Amino acid sequence: MLAALVAGACAAQALTPAQALDRYLETSSDPHAACAGRSFTVQIEASLPKLKKQGSMSGVKLVSDTGQIVYRGLRFTGDKLIKTDVIARFLTHDVTLEEQEPGDGVNRRNYSFVYDKTADYNGLSAFVFHLKPKHKKAGMFDGELWLDARNADLLRLWGDFVKSPSLFIRSFRFVQDYQGLNQCLQPARLLVTADIRIAGPMEMAVWLHSVEGRPAVAEFDPSGSR
Repeated sequence: MLAALVAGACAAQALTPAQALDRYLETSSDPHAACAGRSFTVQIEASLPKLKKQGSMSGVKLVSDTGQIVYRGLRFTGDKLIKTDVIARFLTHDVTLEEQEPGDGVNRRNYSFVYDKTADYNGLSAFVFHLKPKHKKAGMFDGELWLDARNADLLRLWGDFVKSPSLFIRSFRFVQDYQGLNQCLQPARLLVTADIRIAGPMEMAVWLHSVEGRPAVAEFDPSGSR
């Protein structure tokens, strides 16, 4: 019985942290390619608490056969400021994300990776790596990468931008929890918090559900994650 328990534990965590990181970096160059032809329902909630403005949008996210992203059937309720200056900007960024320069993203050219710990993620064993950007430019962040200890699947990515994307934004933090669907990797949940000049804090949550079902995501506690 003891031998069976040991064998089961080894099977559940078949990779070392270094092996998991190598596998992830080898397979993460084109995250949208395996999602071609898929559709997802999307729900977005956003607010500017200082201005007492809030709104929500729902619709469908389509990934074409060529990997291009299109949103359809969008329905919005709430304040127009949230629609035009928060949610619309996010959707535009998501659609044009594939136009980023080759080599951008989470890789060894842009970041250093330091294994921190093994943590629980919804009952899964996750390797947690601290990411430190090698360059201080737009889009780079200081944060963490969480990988499934069994197969190196991406579970969570979060961080604080080291350079503001705009003169109007003082700080920007994001948290992305991922869902794996037969090699297709999409965020199941995205949380964004930012401090905007004049407007104050901005909060946004984006939920993405495949037509195949609703994935579970773990709670995020930035104070205890490092």
